[in-house]
Formats: sequence, C-alpha cells, structure tokens
Amino acid sequence: MRILGAALLLLSGCSAGQSLSTGNSQMAVESGSSVARAADLEPLLRSRAQEWVGVPYLEGGDSRAGVDAPALVQILAGDVLGVELPRSTTRQLGVGEEIRQQDLLAGDIVFFRPTNRPRHVGIYLGSREFIHSWPESDVSIVRLDDSYWSGAFWAGRRIVADTVSTQPIQAQEERTPRHRTRRVGW
Repeated sequence: MRILGAALLLLSGCSAGQSLSTGNSQMAVESGSSVARAADLEPLLRSRAQEWVGVPYLEGGDSRAGVDAPALVQILAGDVLGVELPRSTTRQLGVGEEIRQQDLLAGDIVFFRPTNRPRHVGIYLGSREFIHSWPESDVSIVRLDDSYWSGAFWAGRRIVADTVSTQPIQAQEERTPRHRTRRVGW
C-alpha cells in the first residue's frame, strides 16, 4: 500500500500541467517535457529577440536576411515557447485566448491596427515592451505605451495555456462567431 501511495504521489508530481494566473510567478509554460516559469520566460524571450534586432523588414521574408512581422512572431513562438503558429497575422489572431492589455505576460501576441496599415503583430516581451518587424524600423523592440503603439493596440492573445487552439481560423470562427465581426476587412 505504501508503494502504491508513493507511486501515485510521484506520478502526480510528473503530470504535465499548465496554470495561468495574473501574477508572473504563478504561470507555468509547457514546452516539450520542461516547464519554465513566466519569470524565467521573459529573459529567455528577450535574449532570443535581441538576436533578431536590426534584421531588415522584408514582406514575405522569414530569415535573418529579411523578415516580416508574422514570420518573426511565428519563429520566436516556435523557438522559445514551442508553439507552432500559422504564418499570417489573420490566422495568428485565431490562436489562443484573448487577453486584455493590462494582463499581458511575456510570450503573448499583440495585435495592432495602425492608422496607415490594416493590421500588425508583435510578441510581448514583458515590462511594457514588444518586438516586431516594421518597414520603417526593421526588427526592433518598442514600448507598448509609446503614443503611436498604445493608440493602435487592438488585441492580445495568450498562446500558451490549456485553452490554446491551433485549428485553422475557419474552424474557430464556426465555434465562436463573435470573432467574425472583429475580422471584417482582414
């Protein structure tokens, strides 16, 4: 009986679980068999992001020779979070769960509707900063509370959680029709 109890305790300790909380130290991010605390995620994400700073913006690009915004988000999410994202901004908007701006954590995706562009995406690094690829500034880290970006902020998506869905956007729209109106013009 003791052996059975010890085995159950050991197995419960090894179960792969994810938890989310508004506090950074409470959120666990699952990546393969390892679990990283959100407090550890920010420096790791920033380190990988720094490797991309200065790479030229190139529409349709997905390498260090040139990269656009959705490809950069796709690459960083895959490398750091172990999450496979779709290639387009529109499809990335259909992944994960919606997060209010004040609840963003490192690794969340941030979406913008700048006045002169139909849409834009970046990945939140924490400390009110995100990384993106932009025609005027190439790959750079910018402040979310910059007047231009705060005015253009549209949505945040948490892609690391129990509720993450990587189904194609059409299937998700069928499940949750409320997203259809938000994507008009996309």
